[in-house]
Amino acid sequence: MDSLVLSEQLTESAQKFLQSPGLQVHARPEWGSHNPAHRDLIRAEIQKLLPENWHSSTSHTEGVGVIVLSPHPIGVDVEVTERVSDKTVARVSSPEELAAAPSAAALWCAKEACFKALRSYDQPSVISKISIGSWENIDSQTETFRLSNYETFNSSSENRGVVKKISTWSLAFLFFPLNFGLVLPKSLLTKR
Repeated sequence: MDSLVLSEQLTESAQKFLQSPGLQVHARPEWGSHNPAHRDLIRAEIQKLLPENWHSSTSHTEGVGVIVLSPHPIGVDVEVTERVSDKTVARVSSPEELAAAPSAAALWCAKEACFKALRSYDQPSVISKISIGSWENIDSQTETFRLSNYETFNSSSENRGVVKKISTWSLAFLFFPLNFGLVLPKSLLTKR
């Protein structure tokens, strides 16, 4: 799949389901982990693309790498779907989470995306401390979810996640909107 088409598909889908019109998703095959230079390529692209005071998240697997940019805390994960086993996910998930999740890959990617988005809060040391729930099937390739135990990390109860299955990959995004409780700069609060 052409990287421009993939990036446009992912951006449109993530903006829609996360309700974040400014969100940017960039995906390219050369950023995949098969390329020994993938980390350098991703870093260079982030330096070119990242607006000041925005958040970024990256992920890469065989055949594709993804960069997500947002004015709000964001996390992304991408995995080759068939490589994620129930046994592996069971080591970091509760039986209830496994039963509720649409697939092992969806749950793994959701947890990884949450872990990355929690960098702006009290990020846990391991993903097994993250609980995912409120799964909703949108279509054959799309599921939404929420971080269930947000209070554990002093994060916002307002969080939105989406898992997309595209080609051989599963991708998850988790987003914490910051449009409520907005802190204004002191210069705007000072009387003139």
